[in-house]
Amino acid sequence: MLNQNRPNALITKSQLKKLACAIGIAGVSTLIAFPVLAKFYAPMYLFQPSAHRNYPYRNSDKTIADTLSQNSKFANLYHELKQAGLLKDLKQGNYTIFAPTNEAFNALPKNVFERYSQSQNRLRVLKYHLVASEIKAKDAKELNGKLITTVEGDQIKITVDPQDTVKLNDATGKHPSIKASNGVIIEVDKVLLPRGL
Repeated sequence: MLNQNRPNALITKSQLKKLACAIGIAGVSTLIAFPVLAKFYAPMYLFQPSAHRNYPYRNSDKTIADTLSQNSKFANLYHELKQAGLLKDLKQGNYTIFAPTNEAFNALPKNVFERYSQSQNRLRVLKYHLVASEIKAKDAKELNGKLITTVEGDQIKITVDPQDTVKLNDATGKHPSIKASNGVIIEVDKVLLPRGL
């Protein structure tokens, strides 16, 4: 009886090895294909994170202000918005915000930061990061090479380069964007500066 069971155990072990091998091949194939998929989807999904609603880190049922307050990479931005009195606006209305990370604020040259620190300039720069509407996926293709008007009144140029990287002036939009209850948060790697700053 024991001898009859032993071949079955060997077959099962062999099948497990084949299954593990197949899973490994599928995993490697997915990793190889991922950059291609990211390239294909980048311009559209930067502006429409809700296309992947099952990913909670891309979506929030909270307002833009509350979502920023809970994400440590935007701590400097949240502080600056609070200092400028803009948080109440970001708890209502409908916006797209281009959100510089802490590193983006820290990278500002000293002379630019000194100009930025003046209260009227701070408000102007922060409003330059806001668009008073939610930019959707269907708009993304039409926006390439176009200018969009910000709450500050000046415009930002949106371009998609040959590698499908979305640029906002000279800043890069990063994935994933976050869909908040009243708009979209798009991470950018630089603080955007309106003309004259």
